[in-house]
Amino acid sequence: MPMKPKRPGSRKPKTDLVPRKRQPFIEPTELVDINNVELLSHFITEYGKIIPARVSGVTALQQRHIKKGIRRARNMGLLA
Repeated sequence: MPMKPKRPGSRKPKTDLVPRKRQPFIEPTELVDINNVELLSHFITEYGKIIPARVSGVTALQQRHIKKGIRRARNMGLLA
């Protein structure tokens, strides 16, 4: 049985678009200091968005601390 020709609108699978997990900047057992702006700046993009935990590789508890710290630092004017 001959193979069907590919339609012109078919796309490649999206597996190539999934970002690779980064090595976390902190250990899984280490808690995040909310006032450490230098550490928090590793977890935001160049546009100021918070990097998700599935990409950054941190635990859920650390991600909550990071989120809280970034939002507080933005309100205080320490982060853009």
